Parts: sequence; C-alpha cells; structure tokens
Amino acid sequence: MKKYFVMAFGCQMNKSDSERVAAVLEKIGYKPAKNEKQADLVVLVACSVRQAAVDRLYGRARELSKIKKINPDFKTILTGCVLPQDKKKLIGKFDLVLDLKQLVDLEKFKNYCQSWQEHYFKIEPRYSTKFSVFVPIMTGCNNFCSYCAVPYVRGREVSRDVADILAEAKNLSEKGCLEITLLGQNVNAYRPADLKNFSKKNPYKHPFAALLWEVNKINGVERMHFTAPHPRDMTDDVIDALTLPKVVNYLHLPLQAGDDKVLKRMNRSYTAADYLKLVAKINKKNPGIALGTDIIVGFPGETKRAFQNTVELYKKAEFDIAYLAIYSPREGTAAAKFRDDVPRHEKKRRRDVLQNLMEKIVLEKNQKYVGKVVSVLVDDYKKGKCVGNSREMKRVRFPGKKNMIGKIFNVKIDKAFEWILEGEAKGRNPSTKARR
Repeated sequence: MKKYFVMAFGCQMNKSDSERVAAVLEKIGYKPAKNEKQADLVVLVACSVRQAAVDRLYGRARELSKIKKINPDFKTILTGCVLPQDKKKLIGKFDLVLDLKQLVDLEKFKNYCQSWQEHYFKIEPRYSTKFSVFVPIMTGCNNFCSYCAVPYVRGREVSRDVADILAEAKNLSEKGCLEITLLGQNVNAYRPADLKNFSKKNPYKHPFAALLWEVNKINGVERMHFTAPHPRDMTDDVIDALTLPKVVNYLHLPLQAGDDKVLKRMNRSYTAADYLKLVAKINKKNPGIALGTDIIVGFPGETKRAFQNTVELYKKAEFDIAYLAIYSPREGTAAAKFRDDVPRHEKKRRRDVLQNLMEKIVLEKNQKYVGKVVSVLVDDYKKGKCVGNSREMKRVRFPGKKNMIGKIFNVKIDKAFEWILEGEAKGRNPSTKARR
C-alpha cells in the first residue's frame, strides 16, 4: 500500500486545504505516512503570497530531492496558492506542479457538482484533530489589496451554502468536536445563495453574523473562532455577534499600516481613524476582548513619518499580538509596479521596533490574568505540562496529563509572561454556561 505525506505552508486556509487533499489521496488508495521519509508521495500545499514563502519551497525541494536519490519511486507534487510565474520557475523542482483544482478533481464528487468550488466544499476532509476543526465558509477575495496575490491564486469570492456549513458543523459536534474555526480570505464578506436556510428566529441581517448565531446554537460545540475578517465588513451586526456565548473572546483584525497614504496605496479602503473608531466600538460592545492584527512594514512609500504613524496607532489600539511581515514585492500584484524604496535594513529595524513594542504591551496586559481563572482547551502535552488556548487565545501551561488533550479545563493563573500564562487546573469546564 502506497503512503502519502502532506505539508501545508502559510495560512489556516492552506491547512484546511491540506486536509481535503489528504482525503482525496485516501479515496484513491493512499495511506498516511508519519513523515516524508516514510512516504511514496509528498504533496506540498504551498503559499506564494509573500516572496519568503516561495523561497522556502526551493529549500524544501532540495531536501526532498535527497529522498528521491534513495527511493527512485518517490514522487512530489506542488499545489495550493501558487502564482503562474512561480509555477513556471518551480516546474522541474517537483514531479508535478498542479492547481488545487487539478489535484482534487481526482475525487469522486466531481461527477455531480455544478462547479469546482462546490466540488471542493463537498469533499469531507481528513481532519487533523477531532476536537478543534477548520471549516471553510468561502474562498477567494474581491478586495485586491495592492500587495496581495490571493485574488489571483484563489479567484473571486465564492460563499458556501448555509445548509452545508451547518450540516458539517453538526456532524463535527456529534463526533466530539469542541471548537470550530470558520475560514475565509475575507470571512465577514460571507454572502451565501441560500439565505432562506437561516432560522426565522435569527436576529441578524448580516449573513456572517447570522451564521455565527446558527453555529452558536449547535449542541456540543463549545467554542467558535473565525479568520480573517476585513475591517470594512465589520458591521454592527458582526460586532454584536462577537458577544455570542460560544464566540471566543478574541478578534484578529488586520490593520496592515497606520498611515493613511500607505493604506491608500495598499487599497485597504479605510483610514487610520476609521480603524481606531472600529476598535473603540468593538471594545465598548465587548470590554476585555483580546485583539490581534497583521502589519506590513517597509511598504513602498512608507516614510519614517508614515511608519511612526503606525507605531502611534499600535499604542492606541494596544494589540495583544501582531503578525509582522517585511514587505517584499510579488510579481503580478499592483504593488510590484511601485518602487521598493525602503532599504532592507530599515525594514528590519521597523519590524524590530514593533516587535519590541508588542512584547512590552502584551507583557503589561497579561498581568491582569494573574489570580484569575481562564478556560483552556488543551491541545498539547510535554514533560508533565498541558498547553492550550484560553478564550482570549492566550497560550496557557499547567501541570497535567496527556489524556487531558482535547478537553476544556478551568485554570487559575499565577504567572504571566509575554507569550505564555502559567497556572493550576481547577477542574473541567464542561459547558459555556459559566462564561460571560
């Protein structure tokens, strides 16, 4: 029996894609391998949104070529979010370079689905875990941010039917899933064709808020999370839905820059003031919510003053975490036509400024958890310690046993650091009734 191994790079959507790729391979007769060295076939679900991600593919190709020298029958496939110009360069580095569509068309559902997107959504994934699962609700993006390749590799926005999402979520809950993460490149732009399948009792008009309400009603599901929303689509309905009992007390809201001229060149369709007003509205509706973001440093035209505006906005927003990226041009995007006028060493300096600011702010903010009890879904165990996420998406570590993985515990925090809270378990947290 031939074995496969799937490697996923990039965002959570790519990880979800890898679960569907695994399902396809198993339906055509492959069995999972523990690692690439034990596999007959390795599939890389790639990301080419940033140049650094593409560069990693070349390194991975060299590593896999060493296995091929030992095992001549060993095969590799590259798929996922890969721009056409990157495909051309990577052909020859892998045995096959395929669109995700080409790969999953091997699956049996293609015969009765009307479109590739429907076909893709009909594939039942090989979930990585049973207790925490990614559920894609849409693919593609219509925003065309000037730095981003997503619209070119994933196409325009296509929303999955309400009925299919709820059927998958209910099936997951029956199998013991406690946490569902709803995925989309612009997740709060969700616009399904079957709006009639929302309950008549649903209080929300915005489809994404309405979907959150529906999933919140599913017995067994204890937590909901979603990524990644666009600030432009954070309507009052969506903000109100953040207070639903099962929605985690965390919001990842990409900023990208805190300067209006840079935001305009990025085609982000909001100003720094708009973003801060939105943060204030979210905090007023849901005091204490943890806030994460994405920021790109060194975007073309980002002067020192423009960068300082980002720093000042960061201080006002007091993010709990920021994923910092150094800008690199991506051929085929609008920003690739701009002059890359910020030197590499200056980009790194700006990233370090924000990194240091982030660590200072989060260390101060985390002190409020000392002495408090947080709800933790355990996802790992090492050397007598359990580790998992709180509802604020803070990593929490406490003494425990391996059989605690996949369960929710109340943990009293006694120490708080930048990226970890430590404490003692105070018992199971079996339901959402005790939450806010």
